[in-house]
Amino acid sequence: MELACLDLEGVLIPEIWIAFAEETGIEELKATTRDIPDYDVLMKQRLRILDEHGLTLPQIQATIDRLSPLEGAVEFIDWLRERFQVVILSDTFYEFAAPLMKQLG
Repeated sequence: MELACLDLEGVLIPEIWIAFAEETGIEELKATTRDIPDYDVLMKQRLRILDEHGLTLPQIQATIDRLSPLEGAVEFIDWLRERFQVVILSDTFYEFAAPLMKQLG
């Protein structure tokens, strides 16, 4: 069986940290691994910002609950599943991805 591997954020769903940054108005939270390739450095920066602003996981999850897959993503995944075993890779947390993965079927 052939595999189709693809990323989650920015491909099938919106970038979660960018959406949260837009909701909170905190520009620094828009940084991604494209901006700061060292994941450890990026996450320490994010955690520092969250702490400085008193932001919590439930607040991030509330933003995630308002997100939907990108236009055409569900149909694309359905099309892929008919032809390949689909593997979705991501550097996000399970708690972030799970609600959106459910929407993708």
